[in-house]
Amino acid sequence: MEYRKLVWVFVVAFLFGGYQSEGCWEIEKAALFQLKPFFPLVNGEGISWGKGNCCRWNRVECSTSTGRATQLFLEDSYDKDNKDIYQGWYLNISLFLPFEELKSLNLGGNYIAGFIDNQDLNVLSHLKILNISYDGMNDSVPSQDNKRELKLMSLEELNLWGNVFNSYMLSSLGSLSNLKSLSLTHIFDVDAMEGSIGLPALKNLEKLHLEYGNENGWQNLTNLKELTLTDLSSTSNIIRDIGTLTSLEDLVIDGCDVGANLNLYGFCELRKQQTLAIINSDWNVSLPECFSELTSLKYLDISKNHFSGNISVFKNLTLFEYLDISFNNFFGDISMLKNLTLLEYLDLSSNKFSGYISFFMSLTSLRELRLSKNKIEIPNNNMIYNAETEMHSLDTPTFQLRSITLSCCGDGGSFPQSLNHQHDLEHVDLSNINFKGYQFPNCSLSGHFQLPPTSHRGLLYLDVSNNSLDGNIPNEIGAKLPSLKLLNMSNNFFGGGIAISIGGMIFLQLLDLSNNKSSSGIPRHLPMGLVLFDVSNNQLFGDIPSSMENLTLMLTLDLSNNTLFGGTPRWMGKMSNLEELVMGNNHFEGPIPVEFCKLKYFLKILDLSANNISGSLPSCFSSLSLTHVYLSRNKLKGPITSFFNSSALVTLDLSNNHLIGNIPNWIGSLSMLSYLLLNNNYFEGGISVQLCELHWLRLIDVSSNNLSGTIPPCLMITISNDSSRAKYNNSEYLDFIGYTSVDVPVKFTMKSISYFYKATVLTYLSGIDLSCNKLTGEIPHLFQHFQDIIVLNFSHNNLIGPIPPALADLSQIESLDLSHNHLSGNIPSQLLGTGQFVTFEESSYVGNPFLCGEPVPKNCSTNGSSSSVPKNATDEGFIDMKVFYASFVGSYIVMPLCISIVLYINPYWRQAWFYHVEAATMSCYYFVLDNVLPKRFR
Repeated sequence: MEYRKLVWVFVVAFLFGGYQSEGCWEIEKAALFQLKPFFPLVNGEGISWGKGNCCRWNRVECSTSTGRATQLFLEDSYDKDNKDIYQGWYLNISLFLPFEELKSLNLGGNYIAGFIDNQDLNVLSHLKILNISYDGMNDSVPSQDNKRELKLMSLEELNLWGNVFNSYMLSSLGSLSNLKSLSLTHIFDVDAMEGSIGLPALKNLEKLHLEYGNENGWQNLTNLKELTLTDLSSTSNIIRDIGTLTSLEDLVIDGCDVGANLNLYGFCELRKQQTLAIINSDWNVSLPECFSELTSLKYLDISKNHFSGNISVFKNLTLFEYLDISFNNFFGDISMLKNLTLLEYLDLSSNKFSGYISFFMSLTSLRELRLSKNKIEIPNNNMIYNAETEMHSLDTPTFQLRSITLSCCGDGGSFPQSLNHQHDLEHVDLSNINFKGYQFPNCSLSGHFQLPPTSHRGLLYLDVSNNSLDGNIPNEIGAKLPSLKLLNMSNNFFGGGIAISIGGMIFLQLLDLSNNKSSSGIPRHLPMGLVLFDVSNNQLFGDIPSSMENLTLMLTLDLSNNTLFGGTPRWMGKMSNLEELVMGNNHFEGPIPVEFCKLKYFLKILDLSANNISGSLPSCFSSLSLTHVYLSRNKLKGPITSFFNSSALVTLDLSNNHLIGNIPNWIGSLSMLSYLLLNNNYFEGGISVQLCELHWLRLIDVSSNNLSGTIPPCLMITISNDSSRAKYNNSEYLDFIGYTSVDVPVKFTMKSISYFYKATVLTYLSGIDLSCNKLTGEIPHLFQHFQDIIVLNFSHNNLIGPIPPALADLSQIESLDLSHNHLSGNIPSQLLGTGQFVTFEESSYVGNPFLCGEPVPKNCSTNGSSSSVPKNATDEGFIDMKVFYASFVGSYIVMPLCISIVLYINPYWRQAWFYHVEAATMSCYYFVLDNVLPKRFR
C-alpha cells in the first residue's frame, strides 16, 4: 500500500513538473512577438514564432522549472531583402526587459548600429553571455557622452568582434569582474584598441581573443586558459612575458609580427598548454631545447613560418595527436618521432628531414601522413623496391592510413602496389613525383598503373597526375575503386581507350584524364554526377555521344586538342550549370546552336576555337557571366551580334574568321574587357572612339581588316598597365587536389612572328596592332600612359606625318613597327640607337625599323610571315660591337688554352699532336721550297 502511494506521489510530481516545463509566460510571449519584425529570419527561413508554447519556438530556450526564457539566439536573423538594413539600424533594448531570467543573448551579425534613446546594455544586468559581434556598432556601449560604465556584473562571456567602439568603452571592461571569456578581435577602431583596455582588472578571465590590442598589463591574467592574438603589429613583449600565464591551455597566434631578437623560452613555462598554433606570422627563430618539456601538448601547428631547429625537440611529446610543422627549416632524422604513437595527423613536408619512412610503422594511430619535398628515403634509393618494402613494413592490422601524400620522397620507380594493403585509405596524392634533373634525379612514378586485387570502397580521392605512368588505364578500375569522387590521372603517358567501367563509378565528380595518349572515342556512359570532365590533349576521335546530355551537374567540360568531329550538339543547352565549355582545336563543324543561349546564366568560359564552325553568331547569345570567349580560327560570318550584354567579359577573341560590318560601338560598354582580338576578318569603317572607354584594356588587335579613317587619339591613353583584373580566375567551386582552371592560348604577332600566349604570360603582355588596314592621318602624339607597352604595330596603312618623339620614351617596348606607310621627317635617334637623326630623301620612307630584332616587315597576305630585310637597314644593325669584339678575343684566348690543357693531361694525344704538327711543318717547308722560292735560293 505504501508502495502504491509512493508511485502516485512520483506521478503527480512528474505531471506538475511537466506542467511547469510546458509553461510559457504570456508577457515573454508578447515580447517575442514584438521582437519578431526586427529578427524575421533564421538561416534564411522564417522564424516559427506563432501559436503554442513559446518555449518550443526555434531560437528560444527556457528553464525547465520556471518556464521563463533563458537563452535567445537571434544572430544573423535580419531581413536580407531590406537593403537599408546594411547601413545599420537602432534597436530598442527595453524590448528585452520582460525576460527576467535571460542568461544568454546573441545579437551578432544583424547590422545593429546602436540602441535608441541613448540606452545601454546595463539594463540587462542578469546576463551571463552576450554576443554582439559583427553588428557594426558605431555608438559606445555605454555612451561616451555621459561616461556611464559597463556594469553587467554577472557577465561571464562577452563577444565584441567586428564593431567600432571608442577607447572609453573598452577601458570600462575592467569593471566586469566576473568575466571569463572576452573577444576583441576585428574591432575596427585601431586608435581605440591602442589605448587603454581594462584587462588588468579581469582576474577571473579564462579566454581572451585580442586584435590590435594594447600589450601592457594583460600579463596579470593568471587564470587565463585560452588566448588568441590576431594581427598585432608588435608581439615581442607579449611573447617575452608569455610564461607568466601559467594556466594557459590553448594559444593561437595569427599574423603577428615580432622583432629580430625574439626568443621562445617563455613558452617552456606553459606546462599546461595543450594547443599551440602560430600561423601566418613568418617568425624566423629556432625552437629552444626546453620545448621538449611541454609534455601536455596535443595539437601543434606552426606551419608556413621560418622556424628552424632539430626535430628531436618533439621526441618526448608523446601526447601529440596533431603535428604540422610543414614549410619550415627543421632538420633531423625522422626516427625521432617513432614514439609519438597517438599521432593521427602528421605533416612534415617542405623541410630538411632525412631518414627512412619505415620508422613510421610504429605510429599505429596515424590517419594522414604528408612527407613531400624532403630527403626522406625508402631503403636502397629505389622506388620500385622502396615502395614495396616500405609499405609492406607498414602493413599491419593496426596501421591504416586514411590520407597519404608521398610527392617526390624517393627516387622514382613504379606505382606502389603495396598501397593496396591500406584498406582505410580515403585520400591518396601521388602527383608531381617528377623532378628529373632538379632536386631528385629520376624521381618519377613510371610503369603501369596497378589496381588492388580486391575492391577498395573506402578510397575517395586518387591523384597520380604529373608522372610517367604508361600503358592502358585498367578496364576494371570502376569495379576496384567504386567510391571515388575524384580521379586525376592527367599528364602521364596512358594510351588505349577510356575504361568503360568508369561509367559505373556513381560517386565520381571529377575526372581528369588530360594530357595523355588515349586514342578512342568518348565512352557512351559516364557517371551522372560528373562536375568536371577533362580529356583535353589526347588523341580521341569520333563524335560527342548523345548520352552526355544527362550530365546536368557538369560545371567544366574540356574536350580540346583532340580529333573529335561532328556538329556541336544542340543538347548542350540542357547543361544549365555549365561554367566552362572548352572544345577548341578539334574538327567540329556547323553553326553554333541557338540552344547555347540557354547557358547565359552561369557560362564563364567558351572555347570553340580552331574548328570548322560556320554560320553567324547567335544574336541571343549574351551571357551575363561570360569572362572569356575564344571563337578564333573558324568560318564564322556576318556581323557581331552577340556578347553586347556580357559586362564581365575579359577576353573576346574572334580573330581569323569571315566576320563583316563595323566594329560595334557597344564593345565600349564591356567595362572589364582586357583582350580584344578581331584581326583577320573583313571589318570596315572606322575605329570607334567608344573603345577608349575600356579602361582595363591591355591588348587590342584589329589588324588585317578593311578599317579606314584616323586613329582615335584617345586610344593612345587607353591601354592599362594594371593586369590585376585581366588574370584568369581559377574556379573556386572545385576545391580538390590537382585541379586548375582551363588555360586557353591567345595568338598575337610580335616582331612579325605569331606566338601563342597563355593566361599567366598573357597578363604581362600589352600592345596595339592596327596593321594591314587603310588607316589615314597622323600617328597620335599621346603616349604618356604607355610606359609599359610592349608591342606597337601601325604598319601597312596610309599614315602620314612625322614619327612622334614621345615614342622614344617607351622604355619597355620590344616590338615597334611603323613600316609601309607614308611617314615623313626624322626618326628619333633613340629608336635607332645610333645617337643621331636620320633624314630620308624626299621626306618619305617605307620600311621603318623595329626595336629589338631584325626590321622584317609584316606580310599582310600571309598573316604575319617573315619577308626580306628592308633595304634601309643600317650596316651595323643592332649588334653591340664592343660585346662582339670582346667575345671574339675571348674565344681565341680560350681555345689555345683548352688545347694546351688537353695535351698536358693526355700524353698519347700530345705525342700525336706534335707528330702531326711536325709533319705539317715539313710539308709546308718542302712546298715553299719547291714551288715558291726561286731556284737560286734552294
